[in-house]
Amino acid sequence: MVHVYAADIANLPDPKGEPHILDTLTDERIDRIQKYLKAEDRKRSLGAGLMLNKVLPLHGALPGKVCVGADGKPRAEGVFFNLSHSGNLVICAAAETEVGCDVEKIVRAPEGVAERFFHKDEAAYIKEGTGQERDERFFRIWTMKESYIKMTGEGMRLSFDRFIFLIGQEGVKVCRDGRILSCRIMEYDIPGYKVSVCAGEENFAESVEYFDLGA
Repeated sequence: MVHVYAADIANLPDPKGEPHILDTLTDERIDRIQKYLKAEDRKRSLGAGLMLNKVLPLHGALPGKVCVGADGKPRAEGVFFNLSHSGNLVICAAAETEVGCDVEKIVRAPEGVAERFFHKDEAAYIKEGTGQERDERFFRIWTMKESYIKMTGEGMRLSFDRFIFLIGQEGVKVCRDGRILSCRIMEYDIPGYKVSVCAGEENFAESVEYFDLGA
């Protein structure tokens, strides 16, 4: 089962001004937070660390035992997980197989990105939308692509136009180099955001579970 968790980090303090809030986090997470120059980036990274403190114990893993694998992905014993944050939202996906997730706040879609980097059919799908719909379509495809490459661990080494999402009544299928893959994409509705999760499992939680990370 793929579980998806979310938290609003709007009320979290800037850890630069209240360093005590870092006490429960790993040294690696603290170093990452302190490297950010902007308060909003520090808060998002703080939220990701606090989220792991909540999520991993639910799946029998210890937050302090997280390590980075050869592919650059963080690992925990007994569970696969992935984090993403945007705007005031942090999400985490946890599963029994490799998993990737992405959240993006819906803003004005950047001009020319879909045409330059997406598959031509996806670029056409986005272009057919108007106004807000076009922005939503862009971030729908973007989060799907991010969730897939985060699941595989390939990151930006994989060109975005090498794989396409086939959207139908039975869900979203991933097609790469002309071949339908066995992984599955699941989308979740959070107002103002697009959220996609990709995993090799069939069973996904029907809804997002929310955490209060405290202030």
